[in-house]
Amino acid sequence: MVGASRRHLTERYASGVDLLLWETEKRLIPDLDAIRSVTEAAASERAEGLDMGAALVLVQAARLGLDRMECELFEAARAMGMPLEAIAAVLELPDAAAAEERQRWLEGRRALPYTTAASQRPEAGKAARRAEAAHRAKAAGDEPAGRPEAGHAAGGDPGEQRP
Repeated sequence: MVGASRRHLTERYASGVDLLLWETEKRLIPDLDAIRSVTEAAASERAEGLDMGAALVLVQAARLGLDRMECELFEAARAMGMPLEAIAAVLELPDAAAAEERQRWLEGRRALPYTTAASQRPEAGKAARRAEAAHRAKAAGDEPAGRPEAGHAAGGDPGEQRP
């Protein structure tokens, strides 16, 4: 559901460089940008129900991602010897027991299925990008299909080129 939400909101709200990256590499817009776009569209009464639902799914995914990071930080702090009392103070929790309870709760959250945006990006190696660039150039009549683009000849990554 998270992947479908990311794709839907990218198709609806990508613009500028994000739109170019979606059209050429199927690169999704960042979750927070997608959520912000829906919030802005809702404020001007342009958002649809599906947009709202997709944005809410991404809010939940972002929250889960933050909880997973917090759990990692808890573990790292404990591994370096930081006492639960200190962690509780930093998090403005009443005491060490509350910090320990929070850590247990976060560990439960970490066990939930989680999909990062990066894991949903189609794998596009350099050869695939070269082939796509050559195809676009041939279709546009700019260059012969076998000739690499300037970014390739210079060793650059064509995915990083901007119009």
